[in-house]
Amino acid sequence: MTYQLRYSKSLGGGFSGTPHEVWRTIDYTDRTKPTCFFGMYDARDFLALWRHKGKAWILWCGGDLNNLDRGFILNDGKLRWISKLPFFRPLLIRLLKKAEHWVENEWEKSILTKFGIKCQVCPSFLGDVSKYKITYKYKKNPHFWLSASEFRQKEYGWNLIEEMASYYPTVTFHLYGASWKTKHKNVIVHGRIPIKQMDRETSKMQGSIRYNEHDGFSEVTAKSILWGQYPATEIDYPFTNIRLKKTPNIKGRNYYLKTLNRYPWNAKKLSHIKTS
Repeated sequence: MTYQLRYSKSLGGGFSGTPHEVWRTIDYTDRTKPTCFFGMYDARDFLALWRHKGKAWILWCGGDLNNLDRGFILNDGKLRWISKLPFFRPLLIRLLKKAEHWVENEWEKSILTKFGIKCQVCPSFLGDVSKYKITYKYKKNPHFWLSASEFRQKEYGWNLIEEMASYYPTVTFHLYGASWKTKHKNVIVHGRIPIKQMDRETSKMQGSIRYNEHDGFSEVTAKSILWGQYPATEIDYPFTNIRLKKTPNIKGRNYYLKTLNRYPWNAKKLSHIKTS
């Protein structure tokens, strides 16, 4: 069976694929049919859920849950005061409870649990898993990579990389996706480049770094571990934050091959992907 997907307009792009390609979903056109709501960022998303009459799943993305937690519902402009009304959030939570909720990590789960909303944890990856083979090769002087959007470099921990570069002069840090001024020779700023080029370059490295405190399961982490690398993350995930070894991170890769995208709306099965 094929399910519908509603993609939040506030959700950015830059993914390695699309939900339709990975999950074999179709565009949201019928309010009575089972639908995954991908991202719940603002009033447009909540209104769509309120109008929906059929089965609903919500896949939270990280930033949207941060918005919910801090009381951001409509916008940060003239209508912000409505979100602060004492009865508004209880009504919103009641609306959310009409759906089945899915998150990608325990931090996200803790936010929903605080509001009395049950959820299940499963990471996602919008790339073709079968194309990400083990490329990891141990290096005594390793290379790590990060990616961020312009104007969000500190949110993604790039300022911390400046500190790390001083403490670990034999480690090279590669920054992708945005501009940055560095004082260190072992910090290389690549800026924004095509995803395929970035994949070619980063697949040859030893690990990735994701310092976001509020985040879903990043493609940076997913690609890194599928390549057999050793990713480091601020949010705790299985088989991350492990010291580099001379052999690839096989256990981590196999774990995520069995875990990624195991959603009820996903009509594309991954049983053909062999573990290592």
